[in-house]
Amino acid sequence: MTLETNKIDPRAARTRILIQEAFLSLTREKKFESITVKDIAEKANVNRSTFYAHFEDKYILLDQLLSEAFTLGISSKFQSHAELNEETLTTLIVALCNYHENISNHCNIVYKSIASFMDNKIQDKLQELIALMLTNTQTFGIIKQEKLDLLSIMISNSIYGATSYWYSQGRRYPSTYFYT
Repeated sequence: MTLETNKIDPRAARTRILIQEAFLSLTREKKFESITVKDIAEKANVNRSTFYAHFEDKYILLDQLLSEAFTLGISSKFQSHAELNEETLTTLIVALCNYHENISNHCNIVYKSIASFMDNKIQDKLQELIALMLTNTQTFGIIKQEKLDLLSIMISNSIYGATSYWYSQGRRYPSTYFYT
C-alpha cells in the first residue's frame, strides 16, 4: 500500500490561473454584474464546463481572489503568534490602505459594484486575524469567546471602516495619518 500525496496537476493550475486572469481583465472593462461565466470562459479560451470544473460561479471566483489578495497583502505580514499591539495595528492599517488601492487598481470598474460583497468578506477575514492576535496577546490573559468575538468585531470594523472611508474620499492624506 502506497501513500498518495496531494499533487496539483500543473495543467489544472494553469487553467485556473487563466480563468482568474481573464476575470481580472474583464473587471477592467465591465461592472461585475455585467460579467458572465461565458465572458470569462471566452476570455480565458476555455469551455464553460472547464470554468465550472474550477469554480462554482463567478461569486466563488471573486471570493477566492479576494481571499488570496487578503492573505498576500495583509495576513502574510503577521506571524501566527503575533500579538495585538501598536506595531501590529500600524502594520495592519497600512496593509489595509494598500489593499484598498491594489484591489481598486486590479478591479477598477468592479471596485464600486462589489464593495458591499468585498466589505463583508474582508471584514470576516480581518476579524479572524484580530481574534487570533487578541488570543496571542498575553496582557489580555484568557478571553471568553463571546468577549473575544465582540472585541475582534469592534476593532476589525473600526479599522476596515476607517481605511475604506479614507480610500473612498480620495486618499486626501497619507495612510500614516492614521497613526502619527
